[in-house]
Amino acid sequence: MKSSLGQRITHYRKKVRISQKSLAAVVGVSPAMVSRYESDERKPNITVLISIAKVLNTTSDALLGGDPPPDMVVQNRDEYNLLRNFRGINGDGQEKLLDYSSDLAGHPKYAEK
Repeated sequence: MKSSLGQRITHYRKKVRISQKSLAAVVGVSPAMVSRYESDERKPNITVLISIAKVLNTTSDALLGGDPPPDMVVQNRDEYNLLRNFRGINGDGQEKLLDYSSDLAGHPKYAEK
C-alpha cells in the first residue's frame, strides 16, 4: 500500500528530527495545520508544500509520491539549523558562510579529532 502525503510529511519530518511546532514556524502555518496535513485532513497549497519540502530536506516530488531525492538527510538539529540558516541568506551571505566554515574546518583548534 502506498503512503499518503500526510504520512510522507510525517516520515520526512521525523527523519530530520523536528517537531510539528518547529516545522509550522518555519513554513508559516500553525502547528494545528501541520497536524492536519499529517493526518490527511488538509492538503498544503503548492507554496507551503515547497516550503515543507525544503525544510524537510527533500523535494516536493518526493512528498507527492515521486522518487525520493538522493541522500540529503540532515543528521541532527544543529545541521538542520545550519542548513536552514544557509538557505535563508542571499548568495553573497552564502559565499561568506562557506568561506568561514572552510576556514574553521582548516584550523587545528576546530578540526574534528
